[in-house]
Amino acid sequence: MSYPARYLRCSNSLTYLSLLSGLLAVIVARQWRSWEYSGVLLAVSAFADTFDGRFARLFSRSESEKAFGAQLDSLVDGAVFGIVPVVCLQSLVGFTSMSTQIVWAAAAFIYVVCALTRLGYYNLDSDTRPGFIGLPTTLAALLWSTVFLVHPSAISTILILACLGAAMVSSIPISRPRGAAMWAYMLWFAAVFVCYGYRLA
Repeated sequence: MSYPARYLRCSNSLTYLSLLSGLLAVIVARQWRSWEYSGVLLAVSAFADTFDGRFARLFSRSESEKAFGAQLDSLVDGAVFGIVPVVCLQSLVGFTSMSTQIVWAAAAFIYVVCALTRLGYYNLDSDTRPGFIGLPTTLAALLWSTVFLVHPSAISTILILACLGAAMVSSIPISRPRGAAMWAYMLWFAAVFVCYGYRLA
């Protein structure tokens, strides 16, 4: 008989690490009001998500376990890359007026809707394309981690929320990073981690 706990597998460890890092990002944003710790934890989540599929393929898995891993990855991405940045920003951004808060909340809602729509579309379309259509949520999370380095204002985050949301549901084709592009992607991660390491030292 199948039951949920049987899918708690080591093959999904990096996906769970991404979830843990996202949860910790929310906690430190709310409790410590720390841009730095929240930002570096978002980067850890994005880094774990970049390699969770490759890591899972190192294990022998049944077809149902592979299907579960894909669903779990999408659910975690929706929570960590869709909702977590918004919750962190709400705790960290300084709002100067009620009207700014209202506009910000609308932009945040649009961002989350776009992130979840993008992930739902990816689940339907991923088997038919070699790359991505629209900005991947993992890349959006790395962008947020980079933005957190400059402690953005409320107005800035409204614009970024709207732009990233639109990019995620756009028709822009984006290739999977390979070769030089993958090296550039890893260098971006390295630069972010070095910057946060310097800030937190």
